[in-house]
Amino acid sequence: MRRREARIRQLEQERDEREARIFQLFPRLAEIKEVQAEIGLDLARLYLNRPTRFRMTFDELREWSVRLSREREALLRQHGIDPHELEVHWDCPACRNTGWIREAAGGDEVSPPRKCACLIQEEIEDLYRAAGLTGPLREQTFDRFDLTVYPPEHRKHNAGVLEDCRRFAESVASGTARGSLLLQGPVGLGKTFLACAIGNRVIAAGKTVGYFTLSEFIDLVRSQKFDEDRSSAIQPLLEADLIILDDLGAEKVTDFVAQELFNLINLRLNRQLPMVASTNLLPTELEDTYGERIASRLLYGFEALTLKGNDVRRVLRKRASGGAR
Repeated sequence: MRRREARIRQLEQERDEREARIFQLFPRLAEIKEVQAEIGLDLARLYLNRPTRFRMTFDELREWSVRLSREREALLRQHGIDPHELEVHWDCPACRNTGWIREAAGGDEVSPPRKCACLIQEEIEDLYRAAGLTGPLREQTFDRFDLTVYPPEHRKHNAGVLEDCRRFAESVASGTARGSLLLQGPVGLGKTFLACAIGNRVIAAGKTVGYFTLSEFIDLVRSQKFDEDRSSAIQPLLEADLIILDDLGAEKVTDFVAQELFNLINLRLNRQLPMVASTNLLPTELEDTYGERIASRLLYGFEALTLKGNDVRRVLRKRASGGAR
């Protein structure tokens, strides 16, 4: 809303500057605006039974205002001035950049304001930025998940994984998800793609998402933990509607890393907050890398989905160079 207020001030200033240039060339337009403002004040004074400036009746003031409006229109036509130049050029005329639309409900009733489509879209854009799902990651959606990059014998299995991920995303989007997903499989099979597709679907539903590699998450925790002014800022993130931890096993694991990873997973599981984790590690490697406490929670507290096939990047490179499928 602060961004919007600043933008409103900017657009109003731009209008004032256009108006000042026009009024300098045609002073009568400035006089008309000033007199009409005084007429408006007098109409309000009459309504409140207070002394007026022009000592005219309500009807006389209204008639005078109409004559001035006609003179203004004639002057604008005469000098080829677009009336729109004397107005604010709103980015969204429907809500005048406020983000809210207020409609009369009939009679003296006023219906509650409703969010304008431009505000809804802006909130979604903010969610993408906050989640870290920007650039190419934002383009990774379920509709773009190409099963033909996998060997024929694995396509049916991976199609099932795709549908499981889609159902999970819908449950998070609707607020009914209580479990978490562990995406497994060798390098280059699309685990990150599916994790991002889940996140993008959840964001499209207006939910909050945090997307990190483990090293990014640890860097954030470390910066918050040792900065008293920001020590509480991470808590809302930990309680986001969905957290995605991508590519577990690609970082150096220290006692600090293991403890913070355990804290995150334990918090999400205990509060039944959904989470997606992806890893290239085999189940035995998870325990060797992170220890029994973390491995048991990932393997038995999450629903494990395993992609099968070969590194799809080779197939994509071959297609990009014009080779056959």
